[in-house]
Amino acid sequence: MSLELPLRLIYPVIVGILWLTGCTSLSGTVQSGVSLSQFENLSKSKGNYYVSGRILFKHPEGKHSGEMEIHISADSELRLSIFTPLVGSLIYELRVGPEKFLLLNFQEKNYVLDENNRYVRQTWLGMDLSLTELKWLILGQIPEKTPAWQRTKLPSGELQLVQGTSVIRLRLNSAGRIQSMNKSVEGLLEYKAQISLYQKHFEILFPRKIRIEDFTGNNRWLMVISGVQAPTGMETLDFIPPEDMKLLISNQ
Repeated sequence: MSLELPLRLIYPVIVGILWLTGCTSLSGTVQSGVSLSQFENLSKSKGNYYVSGRILFKHPEGKHSGEMEIHISADSELRLSIFTPLVGSLIYELRVGPEKFLLLNFQEKNYVLDENNRYVRQTWLGMDLSLTELKWLILGQIPEKTPAWQRTKLPSGELQLVQGTSVIRLRLNSAGRIQSMNKSVEGLLEYKAQISLYQKHFEILFPRKIRIEDFTGNNRWLMVISGVQAPTGMETLDFIPPEDMKLLISNQ
């Protein structure tokens, strides 16, 4: 009997164990056919990029897990799609632009359409995780210059970024990549993020395993990244929900 089917069934269990135990002994290589110059641009937060892998996404309205695709454009638009394992049916999607925020739950046939601001993100994601901050974590580093943030090197060795009432503290590893990133708003912890494993492509480091958790521990993102690509172009996001879905109203 072929071992292919049993191995495919065992793989999700192995990934789940790695998430729970925080194992960091695995290493890998990003699977992609793009050029070195494209990956160098990615490492500098330029252009478009596409990330694939697996995700466990727990939020105030429930929990979704499965195969993951993330598209982020140079125009600061993001689409996160979650598919069922093996079958590949689209079950959940998050679309975010500079001004709009759209959640699509294909299982429950409902959606959320609102402005993209701190309060909307806290309501539906369980934390104020902005697109910019998510990009930093997916790439494992912050740009050399962050004009919107005041930067300070702390005596502890951490890097502190301040923007209004928001404060982000980053701890970098020996390669200068993000090891941990904690955000506070108005003096209260908003979320804490950890990148416990990196992988290489063209000798450029990219995160392999990312964990983001809100201050309560009830809402979290657990991502295992298997592929990174640099597409030359991306379609502009559509923020019109399907006609067969109903508007979801928050209970908060």
